[in-house]
Amino acid sequence: MQKIILIVFALVFCSVSTVSANEDKLTPSGIPYTELEDRVDEYVAQYIGTSTAGANVLIMKDGEIFLSSSYGYANIENKIKVTPDTILEWGSVTKLLVWTSVMQLVEQGKLDLNEEIHTYLPDGFLTNLKYNAPITMLNLMHHNAGWEDKYIDLFYKSAHEIKPLEEMLHITKPSQVTEPGSIVAYSNYGVALAAFIVEQLTEQSFFEYVNEHIFSILNMKDTSIHPTQQDNLSIATKRDAVFGYYGSEGELSISKNGRIFIGLYPAGSAMGTIGDLAKFMMALMPADGETSPLFQNNRTLDEMLTTSDFYDNGFPRNAHGFWEGLYAVEVLGHAGNTDSFSSNFIFSKDNKLGLIIMTNQQNEVALSYGLPTLLFGEYTPSNINHTLPNVQNHEGNYYWARQSYKGFAKLYGALSTINIEVTESNRINAFGVTYKQIAPLLYKSTDDSNDFLHVTLNNGQVEKISTLTSDLLPVSESSKIFKLFSILAITFSILYSVITLLITLIQSRKNKVPPIILKKWETILLLTNLITVINIITLFYRALNYTPYAALKIHVWINYAYIIIVAVCIAALFLGWRKISLTRGQKIRYTLSCVSGLLIIILIFGWELYL
Repeated sequence: MQKIILIVFALVFCSVSTVSANEDKLTPSGIPYTELEDRVDEYVAQYIGTSTAGANVLIMKDGEIFLSSSYGYANIENKIKVTPDTILEWGSVTKLLVWTSVMQLVEQGKLDLNEEIHTYLPDGFLTNLKYNAPITMLNLMHHNAGWEDKYIDLFYKSAHEIKPLEEMLHITKPSQVTEPGSIVAYSNYGVALAAFIVEQLTEQSFFEYVNEHIFSILNMKDTSIHPTQQDNLSIATKRDAVFGYYGSEGELSISKNGRIFIGLYPAGSAMGTIGDLAKFMMALMPADGETSPLFQNNRTLDEMLTTSDFYDNGFPRNAHGFWEGLYAVEVLGHAGNTDSFSSNFIFSKDNKLGLIIMTNQQNEVALSYGLPTLLFGEYTPSNINHTLPNVQNHEGNYYWARQSYKGFAKLYGALSTINIEVTESNRINAFGVTYKQIAPLLYKSTDDSNDFLHVTLNNGQVEKISTLTSDLLPVSESSKIFKLFSILAITFSILYSVITLLITLIQSRKNKVPPIILKKWETILLLTNLITVINIITLFYRALNYTPYAALKIHVWINYAYIIIVAVCIAALFLGWRKISLTRGQKIRYTLSCVSGLLIIILIFGWELYL
């Protein structure tokens, strides 16, 4: 009898061992590791040269590099291929260096994640807060400290415009627009502020701290984080040999900006080889029984990689600055974009499996978001026997919580309103992509991006729709009305000014009589209208091309001058009106001329084009 039991036990054990061995040979997506390289090559081949200029792809398994492949060109024009030694920009993957540095200080007892950050800042720092609720380091990690986004002075075209981190924080200081902890709005400023706290606690520049406590420890000799690469000048030279590209469908063009420099550099300035970045990933997934070289004890690493923020529907969202994606297995990571480089850094700590994608392509999507699904598999709800709520009330206009709320840049947010449309039962359309409801109030994109939307309801109405890094909020009726008014007002003012000036010109040529004084004031007013509209267009064009705010002030002063000129013109017209007998048609014309100027002034104040 004992022999029979032993035989059965042996068979069961062998069967379980065989299953485990087979599972170890498959990726979480079900691809045999023996076929993985070919599958990756096949996938990448669809996009290299068409929608992506060049790329480095690296897969790590059990503490070792399982696959490292290079594709396409670092310089298409000169046929310089991407190699493992090509210097590519990390973009926002750099932020993980900030959170790692923060956790090192937590481990040393120098920093408390739940402490109000003013404790660690100089006196007089962050004086324009709207809410009394404390801001903690966790708020910075979760991107929910409540700040608006700032578009100006993030990127520069010249290295000479870069200033020390503390000065950059003052230059780019945002307004607080939501209560801490309530809304997630991705914040480069918040990350840079966390890095500045590291500077305050260590009495080192942040780039010096990272080089000493991360790069040197991990032997990352081919990586730089300084905004002008002063910490590793050889990287600057190698980076100059690489071109960034934009475009798609086979129409790839060199980025018109060439090199760009990041003022808030801890938020996205690192660059280096993919092999060096793999060393950082390896330190986040030490082998069993080994301690990460980044920490004194793996408990700190475990804490850093443990979920610390959740969506309102309970799904994990953020682990101390590491974003949590939904795949067949739990993953952590961070994507990154600069002017013309894209990357993704994503890993499963439980599976000891990681993936790094680095490209010299602007806003690259196919590889950065398609390859993770190929490797980690698609997420499927654990319980599919549920009733899905009606999606009709999701339809409407939404705006990004991550946007500028103050100054002229807030107009960008108005131009990027998101329309969500219900297309059929349990399907909505957003960003030009169809999303299917796969669980109550959870939507998954039907394309290869593996994107998710989480819906939060309040009394049956949509309170917010959450993407991974930012919430979407419903556009208020008053905002819709003012936006419509703005379109009608600027259209009327431009058309009226152009048509009336043409009529005045034609009449003056036909009659060959000097115009009455009222017409002179009207002409000045209408010409000023058009000059101001051109000035505003120029302001936004220059802002989009990384012009610092100091150089944009001239456009703001022109708007101030316009307000004064309009006031003088209107006063002169009404004073002249009382002295001259006018026909009803002339009165209507001069009144409309005054209205055209007043409408533009209303828009200047409404859109804060004076800030």
